Amino acid sequence: MTRIYHIALFSFAVSFFISCKKEYSYEGGLPVQNDTIINNNTTPYICPSCIGADNFIEGKWSMYNGSAFYCGIIDTAIAAPARNGFTVFGPSACSLDSGLVLTINTEPVLLNQDVINSTTSKAGMYYYDNVAQTYPFMTQSGYQFTVSIESYIHQTKMMTATFSGIVVRAGGGQTSVQGKFKVKVH
Repeated sequence: MTRIYHIALFSFAVSFFISCKKEYSYEGGLPVQNDTIINNNTTPYICPSCIGADNFIEGKWSMYNGSAFYCGIIDTAIAAPARNGFTVFGPSACSLDSGLVLTINTEPVLLNQDVINSTTSKAGMYYYDNVAQTYPFMTQSGYQFTVSIESYIHQTKMMTATFSGIVVRAGGGQTSVQGKFKVKVH
């Protein structure tokens, strides 16, 4: 009886996984109609949640790529134990499956004191897309990318900063991004 149960369960699982796959086949005859819609709209999409978000808002990030605008929250902002750098990241306001990650080395400046107008090029950034399993924007060595700490108040841990530079697109090629964030770095 157990053997029959296992065979039935295996048959069901195999048929289930095979039936879920969308397949295309063309054996001749009438032309196949593609189910993909091609959008030739050149106007950049701006998520409704990002309208008015191009300001320094605590716990938020925003970024431009040309006229395209992205924004989101920062759900994590942590300093390195030696306080010689930090990482901030958080999802996009438009899709929780995408978001921004920035890692910054501030040496020789340490985040154990107030910091005003300090710029570093020792930084990495990527914008991720978990649906497409890609990084639409990612820094790479050899391309200029900087982070400027406009202010960091050590007592409150509040930081206001901007970032800009050249990034590589998922499909290849280079583009520029400019952004900002305001967050408490713990």
